[in-house]
Amino acid sequence: MNRVRNTIPLLVGVLLMSLVAGGQEPPPPPGEPPLPSEQETLSFLEANLPEMYRGLQEFKQHNPEAYPNEVRMLGHLVRRYSELKRVAPELAAGFLRAHQLDAQCRQVADEMRRATDEAQRAKLKQQLQEMLNEIFDLRLAERELEVKNLERELTKIRTMLETRREAKPQIVERRMRDLTFEVDEALGWW
Repeated sequence: MNRVRNTIPLLVGVLLMSLVAGGQEPPPPPGEPPLPSEQETLSFLEANLPEMYRGLQEFKQHNPEAYPNEVRMLGHLVRRYSELKRVAPELAAGFLRAHQLDAQCRQVADEMRRATDEAQRAKLKQQLQEMLNEIFDLRLAERELEVKNLERELTKIRTMLETRREAKPQIVERRMRDLTFEVDEALGWW
């Protein structure tokens, strides 16, 4: 029962996000893979995040009408993991670890709220603090990678802009010829 109580707030939050979005998943941007199937999502969760998998199975029993939306939202997690595994394998393990720790944090927080002994509460508080610090560090590393990738893309765009700025006369001339159908027969494809 504690697992259900710990998992339901996470699942409800994800469900509310999907309802706010109208319950419809927009198609992925060009070049981005589609969401995994229900079976792929469940297999991933069972293998990598068993607590989340068990919570999802319990959620399915208690709220079957919301279950498909929940699986779809968890598909985003699976897709993100796959993307990280492809571009930054060293961060993929941290991504999973952060989600595992998050589930553990919910359990420890629940135990802490129920603890009556102050020494036990202090021990649980320390444990929770350590796990939250680790989650923070893992997520920060992921954000730092995103920043590095954005900076690399920005550098590439700036270089292209500078190249185009320098080649402006040739680019404008070429476009003018295209629009006016002026063809230099010596440069044409025979």
